[in-house]
Amino acid sequence: MFIDERKKGVLLAFVATLALANVYIFSKAALNVVHLFQFGFYWFGFAMILNLIFIKVTKKKIKLSEINSKARVAIFWNAFFEVLGTVLFFYAIKIVDNPAIVSFIVNLGPVFTLILGFFFLNERFKFIEYGGISITLIGVLIINYSMGTSFAEMLSKGTLIIIFSSFFFSIALIIAKRNINTIEPVILTSSRIILLFLISLVFILVEGLSFSIDVRSVLYIAGGAFMGPFLAVLSSYYSLKYIEVSITNIIISTKSVLVIIGAYFFFNAIMSGNQLIGGALTIVGIVVISLAKRIKKISNLKKKS
Repeated sequence: MFIDERKKGVLLAFVATLALANVYIFSKAALNVVHLFQFGFYWFGFAMILNLIFIKVTKKKIKLSEINSKARVAIFWNAFFEVLGTVLFFYAIKIVDNPAIVSFIVNLGPVFTLILGFFFLNERFKFIEYGGISITLIGVLIINYSMGTSFAEMLSKGTLIIIFSSFFFSIALIIAKRNINTIEPVILTSSRIILLFLISLVFILVEGLSFSIDVRSVLYIAGGAFMGPFLAVLSSYYSLKYIEVSITNIIISTKSVLVIIGAYFFFNAIMSGNQLIGGALTIVGIVVISLAKRIKKISNLKKKS
């Protein structure tokens, strides 16, 4: 039985969601024990091996000589912003006690994507999209709210790091979407993984860190590397070939529910009432934004027909 392209895109987005949820758990478990650069060396080392296996098994012929200068520039900038976003993301995972909180604040990503689309893709907002942006921002503030805390204090170090990480990921996503039909997703994922591996290797040598880590951490990293830089990134990029970014965003935003469950069983981490309410609002905000974009696209198609 053949799956039509839309169902294939939705399935790929769900695969990315499940994989991403596991990234938060496995990476937190490893980062509680090992240094960030040790983590990066093994995490992206495993991911690089998996990527090479994928290329070999699928018999994808990647000829760098056939990539034009415009595509090379897109690959470079996509990798650059992916690296910035990834380093900040894992640093946030390391310093924030509950990975579920990180997963909710990361939902700011689609908000940034929408705003960047306004400036760089000449897209225009509708009233409902303003509402979705507002709901998401309110959700982030509620997550960080506590009695007697000033507005400035609500934006903790961890929160600011996640916000910047989400912003850089959004830039990378726009670059990927604009070039997804001319550049194989595996090239985008490979460039990102290789660069992150090399950066981790350089900093291990510069900082004089050991390459030796405990076996349990290696297993966590190996499992997370399969789920994250390989399966999640690859399946989310491929989903963009079959469905809109808006639908992918809705599906992936639900990962936080899975992370809450995993964080409880792995780290006995429980979210407070305001964190749950704020987290739920970030998901609602993303759904509102994404549905608005979907409605707008359908409306435009009807006008053309």
